[in-house]
Amino acid sequence: MRISDIFGNRNMLEIFKNAAKRGLKGVTNIYTDHKPLLKDIIENLISGRLKDSDYPYLQSSTLSMNRARGQEIVIFMYGGTTYEEALTVNQFNSSTPNFRILLGGTSIINSTMFLEELEKRAAIRSKR
Repeated sequence: MRISDIFGNRNMLEIFKNAAKRGLKGVTNIYTDHKPLLKDIIENLISGRLKDSDYPYLQSSTLSMNRARGQEIVIFMYGGTTYEEALTVNQFNSSTPNFRILLGGTSIINSTMFLEELEKRAAIRSKR
């Protein structure tokens, strides 16, 4: 279940202002510049900045009581995961040899499947 706000508790005006300040330097294709929320979650997890209450984890009995984090991370996406999220996990596994991340989910979702699911939900809501 998504705990955090996808926009980081910012309104759309703030998001557009920050994008205007940042500009498009170094971006060759604005449509491929998107980074999934999973990237921020993994970065916060690795750096120890995730709230334990929002993102609980299993602690091995061999770990010391100083709340050391594990180096093997399993992420399971109920409802499915995207190819972009799989790419993000692959990039982390390649760039951070101290951690091993395993991504699983109930399915792999592409854009067609996503839009079909939205249509189904809209039809269900309209019948209510």
